[in-house]
Amino acid sequence: MTDHHPSHFTPVDTHDTEHPVFYINTQAPLSDLASSAAHRFTVVRDLMDSLSSLPLTDISDCDLTRITRNVHLLTREGCAVLEIIQWRAAQES
Repeated sequence: MTDHHPSHFTPVDTHDTEHPVFYINTQAPLSDLASSAAHRFTVVRDLMDSLSSLPLTDISDCDLTRITRNVHLLTREGCAVLEIIQWRAAQES
C-alpha cells in the first residue's frame, strides 16, 4: 500500500470483475478490521488443516481446485484488510 490516504471505502482486488464490487471501510475501528482479517485467516487455516489430514488419494482434483480457490480468495481479502491496518497504524504513530 502506498503512503497516500485511501478513500473511506477501498476496493478489494479479487480479480472477479472489471469493476470492484467488494470494499473495505478504511475508517472502521482497528479492532473490527483486525477481527475481519483474523476470521479470514482462521478459515484458511481450518481449510488447510482439513486438507492436510486427508490422504491425497481421497481428494478429487475438482475438490482441490475449489479449496485452493477459496483459500486464495480469503487470503487476498485478509491481506487487503491487513494493508489498511498497517497504513492506519503508520499514520497514528
